[in-house]
Amino acid sequence: MMVINPKDNNFYSLLFSNISLRTIFLCFLYCITSLFSFNLDAQSNETEQQISELFKNPKKIQWYKNFKGRVDDINDVGLTIAYDGRDCKGYITYLRSKERFKLEGKIIGKKIKLRETDTEESVTGHFEGQIFGDYDRMKAHWFNKEKTRAGLLMLEQVEKEVIFPTYCGDNKWVRKYQGNIQGKPVEFTIQKNSDLDIKGIIWFKDSNLTHYLKGGMIADNALKIIVIDDMGNKLGGIEGEILKPSFKINGNWITPEGDTHLVKFNKIDHMMVGCIEYQDYMSTYDVTFPKSKNSSFNSFIEKTVSDWKISCKEKVKALKVENQYPGPEDRSIANATGWFELEHVSDTLISGFMIFNKSWEEEHQDYSFNYSLLNDEKIELEQLFREGVDYHSILQERVIKSIQFKPIYSNEGFKEWINTVSFNYFTIRQNGIRYSTSFHPIYGRQSITIHFDDIKEYLNPYSPVSYLYYDVRPIKKSKKKKKK
Repeated sequence: MMVINPKDNNFYSLLFSNISLRTIFLCFLYCITSLFSFNLDAQSNETEQQISELFKNPKKIQWYKNFKGRVDDINDVGLTIAYDGRDCKGYITYLRSKERFKLEGKIIGKKIKLRETDTEESVTGHFEGQIFGDYDRMKAHWFNKEKTRAGLLMLEQVEKEVIFPTYCGDNKWVRKYQGNIQGKPVEFTIQKNSDLDIKGIIWFKDSNLTHYLKGGMIADNALKIIVIDDMGNKLGGIEGEILKPSFKINGNWITPEGDTHLVKFNKIDHMMVGCIEYQDYMSTYDVTFPKSKNSSFNSFIEKTVSDWKISCKEKVKALKVENQYPGPEDRSIANATGWFELEHVSDTLISGFMIFNKSWEEEHQDYSFNYSLLNDEKIELEQLFREGVDYHSILQERVIKSIQFKPIYSNEGFKEWINTVSFNYFTIRQNGIRYSTSFHPIYGRQSITIHFDDIKEYLNPYSPVSYLYYDVRPIKKSKKKKKK
């Protein structure tokens, strides 16, 4: 250890040297921060000046207000408007593409109705919303000129004009919980896709049954979800409060008869949500996808997302070549979105769906995935069965028998479709193999779970997920060579 003597001249040289470096660094940091703040203020003042020029008499302007938010809870926008007691005018900016549109209209009570125009002064859409509080929040809808396309905007007032986009996955999450319902242990995974959409899977351990969850957030920290079985029957629901910072859920289990039972669930795991988004004059594309702690799985799922993103970018590029001077009829003509639905989440396995929808293609693109985190590999259906087993026929036969118990099977149109469609997709749940059709525009995706116990005689005892259907994995015997 070096000891410095204050009487030594080197001590003062070192001291003032360190002070100088520290001072220089702090001054540099202050200058950068000040410059950044100055640029924001300058940008905000410039926008307000541009808005003031939209009014016949700018002196009558009563206020300027800035808002930030998202379209359909994905695409970041910034909104700056002014009001003179009679008219409301301003600009909305899509923060990724920097595309900006002029807004003009009226505010009547708590209602706001604005007309959207482009740089050519052509009407390209409409903005209609509800104001909450003292302009603290706005819930609005954007429509194209003909009102054949729309988007939902959730906006909150901010002090300064918003210039930079946020990360669109920061308010979305996947969490896994455990607890008891009426004394019976359960585990469930829920994913928050937006404020209006929560989906998930719940597993009742004693009965070894897995069911579907769906619902939404009813407040910033409260949710309401229902439990539905394969036949579409409602089995009950959970209404609860999410407590921070533990993210525990306290609330009630509500039976189909309306009886309530107190429940408490502890968070035992979570996943991040990845996100890509873009929006401009003619096009929109966005996708969310799961991000685990396993880098191999992340690379696997991101490859699928990347391929989809490339096709979207190629479409955007082609549109700009074909329509160098787009008009109102071209506003938001190409839209694509992608999302995910998880069927199983654990330390050893992740399964689910990636669903992609493009307005320029007639059908959804569905991808089911089953990924072993133990082996860092995608699981194929044939790996689950013993060699030589005709598993397609076995599963198809059981699916067709089960699907006939669904109430919708009495619909002749559904019956005609379901008896000819193939169940081409599979996901692995805690208690079985879930066989699914592709997405139908009327009937959606139809799915049936084939329990492991019902087909155990056909299952491969050495598959990557044999621990789900064998309490003790059998020891694989090696073949002995015959003595000559």
